[in-house]
Amino acid sequence: MLVHTRQTVHMGVGCVFAPQPVISPTYALNFQRELSNHGLVFTQTQLPPGTIALFRDQKPLEVRVQHVGPGFASLTAIAPQPWATLDEFLDDARTAFSSYSATWPGEPLLLVQRECTIRQLYDVADEHAFKFLWERRLGKSADELIVFRRPVLGGGLRFFIPPTVPQADEPTADVRIESLFADARKLFIELQMKWGVPRMVDRLDPEPILRETDRFLAEEVVAFITGPDL
Repeated sequence: MLVHTRQTVHMGVGCVFAPQPVISPTYALNFQRELSNHGLVFTQTQLPPGTIALFRDQKPLEVRVQHVGPGFASLTAIAPQPWATLDEFLDDARTAFSSYSATWPGEPLLLVQRECTIRQLYDVADEHAFKFLWERRLGKSADELIVFRRPVLGGGLRFFIPPTVPQADEPTADVRIESLFADARKLFIELQMKWGVPRMVDRLDPEPILRETDRFLAEEVVAFITGPDL
């Protein structure tokens, strides 16, 4: 794997909390006004029941406030295409989270889940990313795949890593490492991390979990893929 070719193609961060905010056209306008006052302007608004969904076309960004169950809501910020560095996306996500607090001020929030997803692409020196994973990283022979009686287009690995202690404030990590079907020489990596220990907070802050997810990718995941000798 050519580590220097890293390309981030998706970033998302969000949380689930209580109490549930009032969602209405008035609050949607107040939220957009607060976002605009801090430089975030959106080109499309959708207001299905219990949801405020905002979309920006240039430098694509989605911000969503949504009722997710009795008494609970979620706030998410997603950059679905590769336009931003981590810090650029973090600036927008921080603005979205602080604008929520300004639009719906009040008592502290019970934060019950935090979640972050990052997807990245890497080039490999081999002609096929699956060949790199299967033969070089796992040390397997191409002959072992003959049992399928048809060519294998691609594939990969998936790992689910729980907290070391069930009630520790430590995330689960769901890691996918696989060849990209659209471009055989690229390796696709997705990391989703979730924190599930409830806590009381005065404000919502996406930075700690976004930076920890990025760090885990750059260190633990890359170390596994490259291995001791690759």
